[in-house]
Amino acid sequence: MTSVLEDKEAIRDLLSAYCFHVDDGEYDQWAELFTEDATLLAGELATCQGRAEIKAFIVVAVGGDVPARKHCTINAMIEVSGAKATSQSYIIVVRAEDGGGIVTSLAGRYQDELVKKDGEWKFQKRIICMDILGDLGLND
Repeated sequence: MTSVLEDKEAIRDLLSAYCFHVDDGEYDQWAELFTEDATLLAGELATCQGRAEIKAFIVVAVGGDVPARKHCTINAMIEVSGAKATSQSYIIVVRAEDGGGIVTSLAGRYQDELVKKDGEWKFQKRIICMDILGDLGLND
């Protein structure tokens, strides 16, 4: 049995893995961070139900020839209650600007409901609140 501190650290790793996998185009690994019946609410961009639909969304929106980007998750506030947890964190996304340099394309919040299944924390529900939105550089 893990301690609350160990669970919180594992959840922080989950939040980081989300960013690394999506930025590196590792969509299979990214989708595995969600439960089979997970929900992803991404503002006006998407409402997805289930891991397959979540993966299909990211492949279309981000996959392919899009500007390089980096997701940064910061200020995570995590509450653990047994095999369930909630998390709120800030997100900042920077991307390559046409002609050089970088621009901030998103500042907002993640609101997460998490579950521990077979010893691993997964996203059960992720809400992306896009508080300050610029050009995300997504596929049309």
